[in-house]
Amino acid sequence: MRVVSIEKLGEKIYGCIDDGVNYCTFSIEADSSIDYEKIYDKNNYNDYDHFVLSYAQTEPCTCFLENPMEIGASDMESLTYEFLLGVWKSIWEG
Repeated sequence: MRVVSIEKLGEKIYGCIDDGVNYCTFSIEADSSIDYEKIYDKNNYNDYDHFVLSYAQTEPCTCFLENPMEIGASDMESLTYEFLLGVWKSIWEG
């Protein structure tokens, strides 16, 4: 599983995960479960760059990682606020 986009606005974390089959956009707040907003089948895109360019046409302010980052989650249900906050910090705070 890889994170392809992750942003933090206030206490809410937004992003997009590549689960190997789909690109899944999400949002999550502390003490809440993850909310999957949209799921994009990877078979509809030639590669990661094609997905980013297609997504940018509908959400131009989304910041995607040049190189998606592998995360240690085994499945989507294991993605908690604390886990994703740690991922965000490792990417944006070094």
